[in-house]
Amino acid sequence: MASVRIGLSSGSIVLAVFLLIAGAGLMAAVTILPKATITVHPKVVPRQLSKEILLSAKASSPDYVRFTLPASIVEKEINVQKTVTQDNSNITPDFATGTVKLTNNQDEEQRLLPKTHLRHEASGIFFLTNERVVIPPKGNVSVGVTAKEKGAAGDVTPGKFVVDKLPGNLQKLVFGESASAFLGGQSVATALTQEAIDAAQKEVLEGAKNQAAEELTVEAKGKQIRPDLTTIEVISQRTSAQPGSHAVSFTVEATAKARGFLVETHDIVSLMTLGLRASAESDEEFLAYDTQSFQLAITRTDWKAGTARLTAQLTGTYAKKISPQDLGRENLAGLSKEEVIDRFKNSSAIDHVDVTLSPFWVRSVPSKETQIRVEVAKTK
Repeated sequence: MASVRIGLSSGSIVLAVFLLIAGAGLMAAVTILPKATITVHPKVVPRQLSKEILLSAKASSPDYVRFTLPASIVEKEINVQKTVTQDNSNITPDFATGTVKLTNNQDEEQRLLPKTHLRHEASGIFFLTNERVVIPPKGNVSVGVTAKEKGAAGDVTPGKFVVDKLPGNLQKLVFGESASAFLGGQSVATALTQEAIDAAQKEVLEGAKNQAAEELTVEAKGKQIRPDLTTIEVISQRTSAQPGSHAVSFTVEATAKARGFLVETHDIVSLMTLGLRASAESDEEFLAYDTQSFQLAITRTDWKAGTARLTAQLTGTYAKKISPQDLGRENLAGLSKEEVIDRFKNSSAIDHVDVTLSPFWVRSVPSKETQIRVEVAKTK
């Protein structure tokens, strides 16, 4: 029996090998390379915490249970005076007026008749008392006085007054003092209005408040003073002239006291952060707080006791916890991107889902679970 030989050229062999390798590669690409990465983003919920915090000058350390923080107190009192000049286009001489506090250091009362002469010690200008005065022993009383002569010389500076008619030995025991300059020695045709007085008072009061706040910063010696932990109290306001006055100038005075609690903002925020963590629900995880949401307000102060009650507000963000059941890879094979998203969005803990299929020709989730990766996005 004759044998038959089939001859293959070397080119045919190479082509056959190439086709085998290409087929194997195609099979691998179809069965091994396809991958699906499913990134699940949990729902993030913002929530504001409002908490009452006690600041105490007597506390030595923070109390994280009672929400109490140690603090120190600084205060500064400021007096501001301003002389306001009216339109002086038509000035005429007039009688200057003012107020003198009379002091009696005798063991018996001292009586002074109306128009008693009081001499301004520094200038020598004489003034007359406007009314009868009875100064109690070891006491004092205030009385209005009017210059004896018209003219600007009566606008004297604050100082001591001598009761001119008393004997020399009594002048040392009975005397007067003025705390403010006298005005009215000259007058103008235009009468002073209440509106002008109010405007001057407002300006001086704002100046006193601002200066007190600035001095408080100096008093704190470099420590931070929060404006929301500072109070400014108006102690007194005074104006030397009344509406209708024709005085060329008048004096406005205001006294303000600034007080502040010194406490580290970091300590308050730390206290609030503990509160935010504690307020997380069982199905939530605390993520972070919003620094821009931090607010403070003083609700009550007791300067004598050295305490202040604050209302603090801080907003935190929480991520919903996603259960293992929501991350299962079962029954995902063959689903498109849209179908995968529909499948996961049914969970109340999931906000949205990102699906990545690779390589580029893959249009559905691969069949093997080992080719499917389900991960939870990192929340910030």
